[in-house]
Amino acid sequence: MTADFYRRGGLFLDRDGVVNVDRGYVHTPDRIEFIPGIFDLGRAAMRMNLPIMIVTNQSGVARGLYSQRQFADLMTWMVGEFAAQGIAIAHVEHCPWYHAEDVDEVWRRDSFWRKPAAGMLLRAASAVNVDPARSVLIGDRPGDITAGKAVGVARTIFFTHGETDGPDHGADNRCSDHRQVIEVLENL
Repeated sequence: MTADFYRRGGLFLDRDGVVNVDRGYVHTPDRIEFIPGIFDLGRAAMRMNLPIMIVTNQSGVARGLYSQRQFADLMTWMVGEFAAQGIAIAHVEHCPWYHAEDVDEVWRRDSFWRKPAAGMLLRAASAVNVDPARSVLIGDRPGDITAGKAVGVARTIFFTHGETDGPDHGADNRCSDHRQVIEVLENL
């Protein structure tokens, strides 16, 4: 039997707007405000044996607003905050590249790793040994949903920050808070 036979599903989370309030290019702990219910969602994923993977575009690196080191330090702190709540973050994947002309040439590229492309999700799934086809993605932007569909996740959830009306961008579910997300996960 192959290792793929034993693969389980996982939970892909976008960071800014799903894990923490999107305040634009957040890169220090003092600017982090966790979305209400994110730790409850994390504990629910742990109960369901869904490894949690954070997959996040980080064009702030390409724009020179913060460094790779600052990003890594913030994510170490965030993972620690989850751990203090009894939640393991299995993997963090990010894409610092951006295709705009006004960014540093080192970081300027149209990258397969940047959502809406599938690269980050595929790399995270491989690192954690999860099957995307058994996994769930939660995102708050159309590109998140597109990336999830591109890798064939079992379920995409468009997170709306409390909005009850509006587009779902092709997602399988539309949830306005993490309590609703947990209900979707529990009914899979």
